[in-house]
Amino acid sequence: MNNDEFNKIPDQLKKQIPIQKVGKCSDTYSSLEIKELNNPDIAYKSIKHRLLDVNNWAHYATLTNADFILLDNNGNNLEGLATEDCFMKVRFSRLQKIISARYDYVRVHRIFKVPDFFDDALIMQLIPAHNPTKPGTEIDHFFTAEASNTFVLYRDDDKIHLSVHGRNEVPNFKVSKTTKKLRNMVFAALGIVAVSKVQWKSLAHGLLNYNIKIL
Repeated sequence: MNNDEFNKIPDQLKKQIPIQKVGKCSDTYSSLEIKELNNPDIAYKSIKHRLLDVNNWAHYATLTNADFILLDNNGNNLEGLATEDCFMKVRFSRLQKIISARYDYVRVHRIFKVPDFFDDALIMQLIPAHNPTKPGTEIDHFFTAEASNTFVLYRDDDKIHLSVHGRNEVPNFKVSKTTKKLRNMVFAALGIVAVSKVQWKSLAHGLLNYNIKIL
């Protein structure tokens, strides 16, 4: 964890990030200088929209070949912006596609705005989830249910900030099928945690900077 960067996050937002208790954690940070923007208000609103526009995340995350697909509670593809309790199916990298054709599933646990910041801060938190197209509640993700990724977007006098905070990242061996357990063991051994951190960094940078020169 980069404590210097983490400590710069306002306390009102920092307390929305789960406490690290088990496994590994990750933190990625990106920012955009206000002085570089023609219209900071329009730019910030566009970034907030992009953060919720999950189906287009792959356009912004250019360092890895990832898939992000928004789903409803029945597992059907969902158009529009993310809302609380909808699902996402995710493949983080080309490596993941080679090892396994399967997706991993997360649920949008929380989305909310925090007042008292320029144009409100936005928090979005993802947690590992079951596959909504199948019966049962077994977590269909390479991390256990205790893991989370929390996106923190806010603006101050000088910058627009976007950070992603992974917490309690433990490989998921609590699965019923041996093939799933082996898959998750391989993912853990090959550093999928590190791969996912690169992906979040790429996404945060892309969300902030995509077509920003025209704004």
